[in-house]
Amino acid sequence: MTGQVEIVPGVVGPERIVADNLSIPDIRTGTVDVRIDIRFDRELRRYICHELTVYRSVVGQPSGPVTTEILRQQVQIEQMIRINVLVNYPDRPPTMRELDNPDGREPWGYTVPDGLTDQGPTDRVLRWVAHFYRLGYATSFGATKSVQESLKVPRSTAGRWISMARQKGYLGPAEGQGKAGG
Repeated sequence: MTGQVEIVPGVVGPERIVADNLSIPDIRTGTVDVRIDIRFDRELRRYICHELTVYRSVVGQPSGPVTTEILRQQVQIEQMIRINVLVNYPDRPPTMRELDNPDGREPWGYTVPDGLTDQGPTDRVLRWVAHFYRLGYATSFGATKSVQESLKVPRSTAGRWISMARQKGYLGPAEGQGKAGG
């Protein structure tokens, strides 16, 4: 991991993560190893795969070829990004952390204020919706899923509130069918 970048207000993460020695076993074709270079793209405001190397495993048995089938079905780039950005491993420090907020700015970090959603989709709630949407999008966690889980609301409510946040101008338009927009 190198450098730090503010992903959304109050949440920082590494600017770059290089994950080596990721083994992907496949019963039919053998094991392949993967190296992924993940970087935060400041223009896109999200983590992207900068470089991906897939090669025959020298230690995995059976050692097999790199096939298009493995590339299509087993090498899931968004999942690799999500795991390396969000999952904390016991042998390394957490990749993301919440900054102190001495000025009480909102939205900030990933700690939801008590009772935030009690009054329904207020302007304050919709700003938090946009905040968690951007965080989910940036980390490949899933924008709607991030809103749903962070605010502890049903998926249908999260979707409705995301639409309302767009209408209020807290989020830009979606980029197309099934594509998140920030």
